[in-house]
Amino acid sequence: MSTIAFCGLGMMGWEMATRLRQAGHDVRAWNRSQEKTARWIAAGGTGCDTPMSAAQGAASAHLMLADDNAVESTLFGTTGLLAGLTPGSIVVDHSTVSVSGAQNRAARAESLGHGYLQAPVFVSPAQLARGEGIMLVGGDPNSYAPLKAQLTQIVGHHLIVGNKAQEAAAFKLMGNCMLMFVVEGMAEFFAIAKASGIDPQRAYSLFNSFNPCGTIARRGPRIANGDYMPAAFELSMGRKDVGLMIEAVHEPKLVPALDAIEKKMQRLCEQGYARYDLAGLGIDAVAPRGGEDR
Repeated sequence: MSTIAFCGLGMMGWEMATRLRQAGHDVRAWNRSQEKTARWIAAGGTGCDTPMSAAQGAASAHLMLADDNAVESTLFGTTGLLAGLTPGSIVVDHSTVSVSGAQNRAARAESLGHGYLQAPVFVSPAQLARGEGIMLVGGDPNSYAPLKAQLTQIVGHHLIVGNKAQEAAAFKLMGNCMLMFVVEGMAEFFAIAKASGIDPQRAYSLFNSFNPCGTIARRGPRIANGDYMPAAFELSMGRKDVGLMIEAVHEPKLVPALDAIEKKMQRLCEQGYARYDLAGLGIDAVAPRGGEDR
């Protein structure tokens, strides 16, 4: 078993560190709040006053922190992890951070002789306690290989997204983007129901028969391939339907995403894409493949 430095004992970090400790590792934990460190010690773990002291004797270090600033100071501060880790050790950042921040920190850590992986997760604390969910991994395969078993002790399902740390940061933001839009879509779904006098529980019953997320499997590949040729649901018809949705609510401020979508659809139609499939909403990100007729 290994000696591991772990920084960040929030809800997610606590479960990660606990799983590593239960697997038999000596987990030396640090948290900005001493209260959580004291709780860790009371649970049988080793607590440390600084990230640097947590790094003493550790072959790997894990971070699960709130944001880029927290990761930056924990790694590179005067009493940070890298002040205590020996060259050749591997840093794993599980935090949700910016793409540029992950790229910069990986380059700096590697220049000091450390391996660096970005490994955020899609998982709830309850799932994490059972080792479920998905861990995205970006970074040098030579850093991943020696830590694969250790990372599997945290979450069993790993998705290797690229050889650069920042690619895992990007994939995490891409996934969270979908979550935000799904939840906002539900909020606006319920806004239409409310304006129409439909009880929210009865409105929700629609999903017992209708799965709107199926469109990911149908239209996702079309956007990825720049394939927007006309199909069953054209942008012009989608624009008409969005207008009816906004009209049904009476207050555009209650459906800001729909309001933005309507404006985008209007622009795309004016640019000559009216007959394109609804997937044409992706045109700004993925250009139509050659030869498509507007």
